[in-house]
Amino acid sequence: MKNRYRVLIVMIIMCCFVTPVFASGAAEDDGKITIKYNNFSAGETNAAVLQEMIALFEAENPNITIENEAMGYGDNYWTQLVTRIAGNDAPDCFELNMENFLAHATRGSLRPLDSLFADTDLDKSVYSSGLLEAVSFDGELQAIPLMFSTVVLVYNMDLFDRAGVAYPTKDWTWEDSLAAAKKISALGDDTWGMFNPIQFWEFYKVSQQNGGGLMTPDGKTLTINSKANVETLQYMLDRIDVHHVMPSMEELADRPESDLFVEGKLGMWLNGVWAFNDLQLRADFPWGVEVEPGNLSKATHFFGNVGCVSKTTKHPEAAFKFLNFLASNPKAVDLRLDAQWELPTVSDPAIMQRYIADTPPENKIAVVNSLDYAVKPPALEQFAELTNIVNTKIEMAREGLLSAQDALDQAQKEAEAQITL
Repeated sequence: MKNRYRVLIVMIIMCCFVTPVFASGAAEDDGKITIKYNNFSAGETNAAVLQEMIALFEAENPNITIENEAMGYGDNYWTQLVTRIAGNDAPDCFELNMENFLAHATRGSLRPLDSLFADTDLDKSVYSSGLLEAVSFDGELQAIPLMFSTVVLVYNMDLFDRAGVAYPTKDWTWEDSLAAAKKISALGDDTWGMFNPIQFWEFYKVSQQNGGGLMTPDGKTLTINSKANVETLQYMLDRIDVHHVMPSMEELADRPESDLFVEGKLGMWLNGVWAFNDLQLRADFPWGVEVEPGNLSKATHFFGNVGCVSKTTKHPEAAFKFLNFLASNPKAVDLRLDAQWELPTVSDPAIMQRYIADTPPENKIAVVNSLDYAVKPPALEQFAELTNIVNTKIEMAREGLLSAQDALDQAQKEAEAQITL
């Protein structure tokens, strides 16, 4: 009897040791990795495009399977993602827009990517330096830029010719654009040299062209009413009130600025590349684009979606490799261009040649060049509150109810009382 028990015990012990060995060997032989990708931007329109990108990636990487966790933008995407991260159920990688990217970066839920570039054969130089800076936080790269829209200077070449002004160049400054705007405005009544709205989104960008910003680089102090910011807002207001090269709200008379441009009444218009399709259909005059003028430096909007690797993923290299494929693989770039699903983030003109060659506008390479000067919104969890405070005061200044100094002083005081840094 004792011998039987000894044999049984030995068999149990052997099973305990042998079973894991066989399981581990099978996993190693299989080598399969599954990556969960949470995303929102494809929607119904580009769902098939994303699935084709995934199929191409899996064909080139047969050991990696992508589990596509697609949701609609309005389907509580942000809430569900935050809940999953808090519950230790984060996807391996996920898509964010810029505002939410910065909020997640401040929470520390993203895996820094510099070491992954160093450990793989992937080259970050396929993305422009400005774009990489826009997706960095605390000195570390935190995301892969997947797709973008940016803002450029759109200009009416006929009005420039009539005013005897040379077309804009990438070296133009505020002073150059204002001088051109004055000559164009002199062409006749209801003809305007320039237009870009006086509101929060323009102000935070233009302030950085003047060496300003809404926060110190370390994010610990609000600088809304800095000297550089007051000068910036005054410059924006003076285009209406002093130089009269931009229409007031009354002179605009509820006309969309796009109509003003299409009707040949606007020389320069700061707007996003999303306006191109409409202008190609409606503008019956030659028009071109250039990098937005700056003052002490260049700065332009980067509206885009980024791919982030979860801090808790067990497969960071595979997730990282997949995100880079979506952003920069030539086959994926072609699919994105074919679908007109925003723009790829690669900076190589050869890869972007199809997009650049589709004219008008003239000088479309400026869209790619503008990425070198991409700036991001403040990295703040209470970003919506800050936007509302600053925008309200700026609009009061635009209406003549507050001076530039008073508007930003009041915004500074309110933000300090309501925003936690």
